[in-house]
Amino acid sequence: MRSIAWLTLILLQGGCSCDRRPDAQIAAVAGTPAQGNATAAGQNPVTQTAPGPSEIEQTNGVSASVSTVHAYVAAVAAKDWAKADAYWSGGKPSPQPDDFAVRGIEDLRSLRIDNESPKSLDSESPPHSVEIPVTLRIRKDNGAYEIRGWYRLRRKIGGDGWEITSASLQPSIS
Repeated sequence: MRSIAWLTLILLQGGCSCDRRPDAQIAAVAGTPAQGNATAAGQNPVTQTAPGPSEIEQTNGVSASVSTVHAYVAAVAAKDWAKADAYWSGGKPSPQPDDFAVRGIEDLRSLRIDNESPKSLDSESPPHSVEIPVTLRIRKDNGAYEIRGWYRLRRKIGGDGWEITSASLQPSIS
């Protein structure tokens, strides 16, 4: 009889063997704020931090550099040279453009640009200059090929956008 009493006491105190985490931990794992539940239960509240203004500004600023490269390549594909040249620092590329492999394409049927995440070229936050690795998939009348390389951009002096400073793109054999 004594062993049954001990067994009952152990089961009541130990509970079952299933996973029983405090409500705050369950909510944190699920990704929902648990501050209200944890405070009501007398536990330490779990707080989640939202990105600060500088993090949002950095993300938006760097994504704008990618948009600049995409807009430039679209202008080149359309052979709108005035618009394309305006994306370069100083309003025009060098006499022999660093991305001549792209600018010199004739009989273009389609073009697809894939880019990797921009890489900061300085230690500023947000960065003032970035390098964006790209792969361009070109389809012409006589076949398809890829051009791989990068574009380097810096913030415009007024901080209102990005301008291309250099590029290195070469056709690749795939």
